[in-house]
Amino acid sequence: MAAETLAATAGIEVYRDGKCIIKRIVYWMDLKRNYKKLMQEAGDLRATKDAICTEISRFRLTEDMRVWIARTGMIEEEVIELETKYEKKQRWRLDCLANLSRDMTEKCNQVRNHREEGKLQKMTLAMELPEPVRKIHTLKLQENSSLHKVVRHVLGFLDDEKIRRIAICGMVGTAKTTIMENLNNHEKVAKMFDMIIWVSVTKEWSERKLQDAILQRLKLDVQGLTSIEEAALIISEELKEKKYLIVLDEVWDMVDLNKIMGINDN
Repeated sequence: MAAETLAATAGIEVYRDGKCIIKRIVYWMDLKRNYKKLMQEAGDLRATKDAICTEISRFRLTEDMRVWIARTGMIEEEVIELETKYEKKQRWRLDCLANLSRDMTEKCNQVRNHREEGKLQKMTLAMELPEPVRKIHTLKLQENSSLHKVVRHVLGFLDDEKIRRIAICGMVGTAKTTIMENLNNHEKVAKMFDMIIWVSVTKEWSERKLQDAILQRLKLDVQGLTSIEEAALIISEELKEKKYLIVLDEVWDMVDLNKIMGINDN
């Protein structure tokens, strides 16, 4: 009985040793393929990081994204270290080459998972951004109608970089809002500006109400803001380096956009 148990134990050990040797041989045979896969995954990770960094000004960078970018740098250094080892592999023993191939496989999986995490975070951040244009349901103007001609004239003014302010004036009921809604929805306007902000001012407007409407349109956190100046600074920082169009509907009085948005003559 003891001899049978000993033989069974020895058989298990031989099986395990044989399985381990086979795995090492497979790793050694797949070294070149694993190296190419790792370089491909590393290149994809680098492209994802570059895309995020290129658009970083569009995002309100979170701590998780900062950690992801920092971790990406560390992983890239680890990949370079494995690449250097691969280039110096000629004098290595078979078991060392097998270990290198195994390390590359593990690193390849880590790189892939890290890249997918970055893509998910980028999608999450993008969803939190305000949409460049909020389309408004309105009457579509007929080609060559009098109102359509006004829209074309205003489009020409918007295309002139020397013009900073445009007023569409008239009596109540003369379709001023319809003209502006068609401008808001116009594909040419969407191409001209990074952001279009539509705000209805109304007779009961106040600087605070107007600021709150702009802050909500930009999806900015308005909690804890104690002054108009503080809110104006936040709006100004958010729109910095962006080309944007402010559309104010139902204006009945002078509106100081410098005080409300901190935009001066931008």
